[in-house]
Amino acid sequence: MLLAALPAQARHRHAAAESGGFDYYLLSLSIAPSFCALSPANQAKQECQALTEADFQQTPLTVHGLWPNRTGVSVNLQPHDCEGPPLGPLPEATEAELRRYMPGGPGLARYEWRKHGACSGLTPESYFAAVADLARKANATIGAVMREQGMLGQRMRVADLLAAVAARYQALAPAIVVDCRQPRGGGEALVDEIRVVLSKELHPMPAASVGLGQNSGCPRGVGFVQDLAGRR
Repeated sequence: MLLAALPAQARHRHAAAESGGFDYYLLSLSIAPSFCALSPANQAKQECQALTEADFQQTPLTVHGLWPNRTGVSVNLQPHDCEGPPLGPLPEATEAELRRYMPGGPGLARYEWRKHGACSGLTPESYFAAVADLARKANATIGAVMREQGMLGQRMRVADLLAAVAARYQALAPAIVVDCRQPRGGGEALVDEIRVVLSKELHPMPAASVGLGQNSGCPRGVGFVQDLAGRR
C-alpha cells in the first residue's frame, strides 16, 4: 500500500501541526527523462547527466517533493518557507534511499525542506523517511504498472494508467494526477510528473476531493513518457 507508517513521535508532532494551515499532501514524482528533455537547463543538471536507462527502468518515478497544500488555494499562496528546525544529517538508511529516489542530491533536499517540509510539522528525519517510503511504494505500484504495461518510452493515455493502477490498488487510482508539459522548441507533450493526493495521515485520497483533475495538461488525455533512447 502507498502509505508511510509514521513513528509515534512523528504522529504526535504531525497532530500538533494540524492547526498550521494545510489540508492535504501532494506527492510530486518526476519522470526523469521527461524532466531532462524539457529544457537545456534541466539537461545540464547533474542528475540528468548521470541518468542511465537501467536507472530509469528500475526507478521510473523520482521525487520532486512532498508538499503540504491547502484546498482551493492558488499555487503561489500554498504554505511555504515555514519556521522549523534546520536540516542536518539524516540517518544513513534514509540518505541511501534518497540517493535513489531523490537524485537531485543534498541541494534539492535542503530546498524542499526549507520551502515545503518545514510546513509539515514533522522533524526532518520523519519527513524524509516518509518521502523515501512513499517513493518506494509508488515505484512498486504506479512505476511497476508503467513498466509492465509497456508505457515507458511510449505515448500513454491517462485513462489507461488509471485503469491499470486501479486493477492493482483500487484506492490509489483516484488519487493520481498526470501532469504533462510541452518541451521548449515544440514537439508533443511529455508526461512530466505523476502526482498523488494524500491525506495528512499519508493515505491516498481522491484528487477530485481537493478540486484537482486527473489530467493536467495532457492533450486529449495523452502524453509521451520519455525514455533515454528517445531523449531529444
